[in-house]
Amino acid sequence: MKIFGGSAHPEFTQAVKKYFPKDTWGDMVVDRFADGEINVVINESVRKETCFVIQPTGPSLNQSPNDNLMELFIIIDALKRGSAKRVTVVMPYFGYERQDRKDYSRAPISASVVARCLEAVNVDRVIVYDLHAGQIQGFFSNKCPLDNLYVEPYFIKYIENKILKDLTKEDIVIVAPDEGAVKQTVRVSSRIGCSAATIFKSRNKANSIGTMMLMGDVKDKCAILVDDLIDTAGTACKACEVLKENGAKDVYMLACHGLFSEPAPQRLKESKFTKIIVSNTLPIKNDEIKNLDIIETIDVSWLCSEAIRRQVEGK
Repeated sequence: MKIFGGSAHPEFTQAVKKYFPKDTWGDMVVDRFADGEINVVINESVRKETCFVIQPTGPSLNQSPNDNLMELFIIIDALKRGSAKRVTVVMPYFGYERQDRKDYSRAPISASVVARCLEAVNVDRVIVYDLHAGQIQGFFSNKCPLDNLYVEPYFIKYIENKILKDLTKEDIVIVAPDEGAVKQTVRVSSRIGCSAATIFKSRNKANSIGTMMLMGDVKDKCAILVDDLIDTAGTACKACEVLKENGAKDVYMLACHGLFSEPAPQRLKESKFTKIIVSNTLPIKNDEIKNLDIIETIDVSWLCSEAIRRQVEGK
């Protein structure tokens, strides 16, 4: 087997590679031509090899989601034309995953477009973390199955080791910031053995919150918001305000993907969060976010390495 990494998140690729012998680390150079076109060179034979390509397709340090998607397609094509036996894409963050349904007239289902593009370049399997909607798995055919890895065990471990260190289970409540996070919230709360609550949210438009209403009791408790991602932090900060207004002592947030698009830095600076914990599925590109004391990152690369190992060994 060979493990290759695109330029979107080299730190995550290196974290995964550490769990494997050096002879499995693929030798590849990703560069740009003078006009900005992507140039990929595979510096070793991949004939009859099982190859893994690690590339999140969200925003990265210097590139857009579109750049990272195009780079991924070109890497896959290079490996396929090099006679690789199998190519599995490890996509820690699935770009366009929030556009997963037709919710107004003539709306595109962009997540389905990405799935069809991956199948068009003959990918054999896709591994992702915490899809925004589990139904996205249905956009892929049986020829290219998708594995959705859950970060919940890391969240539960964090709550048990860090938050519950000075509190009891009766002192905390797991809160869903919107209806889409209810199932995940119930799973986490049942595993820990504590209560759960939810917030009803309506939107005026994309990235703009209309109204929010709490359903549940958080008075004098430590409220822990659980969601799949945090982007402009509008939902997160508004939810934090609602929880504080309803008597919550401390407010934590656990999110798998930290996009932190503008105006997230300013909103989080002014927020009343105790801590915001995200995984390292995406690089944190904003220096203001990196320097915020309330932001904490957990490493989830071991889960990815195990998914790769078990694919190869058939376990």
